[in-house]
Amino acid sequence: MICERCNKKKAAVFYRENIGGRVRAWRLCGECAGILERAGELEDLSTAISGFMSPFFQSDETFYAFPIQAARQDGKGVSLRKCRECGATFGEIVSTGKMGCATCYATFPEELSHVLTSLHGSAGHRGKISAGYRVKREKAERLTGLKRQLREAVAAERYEAAVELRDAIRALEAEL
Repeated sequence: MICERCNKKKAAVFYRENIGGRVRAWRLCGECAGILERAGELEDLSTAISGFMSPFFQSDETFYAFPIQAARQDGKGVSLRKCRECGATFGEIVSTGKMGCATCYATFPEELSHVLTSLHGSAGHRGKISAGYRVKREKAERLTGLKRQLREAVAAERYEAAVELRDAIRALEAEL
């Protein structure tokens, strides 16, 4: 897509605003977006983003009620750990509000668990899932329940029930 202002360069900025029902949309190259921003035609995107981020930072020392200082080795913002894939530190994640890569979730599990729980109410996925995954998850939960029942049956010396449970577990494991 080509810039709508200069009709020369490739559009890299897609700007849309709705003010009082009046909608304006622009597809601009970086240079033209900078010119319009300096001229006051476009809202400064950095202020729009900082306004969005303000609810996440309760103060200079907390991020989603997580003490930023806990992610630092000292007051200079030096993180104790770095992601082995992208090299991001937790301090960088806090300052940018973005994860470096998928491995960051495994690198900073305690810190992110607190942040995700503060943000979403849970660190685990609670949204929509595909039907195929739902079936697998239900079977896995049923398998866990059957194994618990098997342990209880063996402990209570109900061996006939334990044999039936063992067979049901084997059949379910074959499906999975």
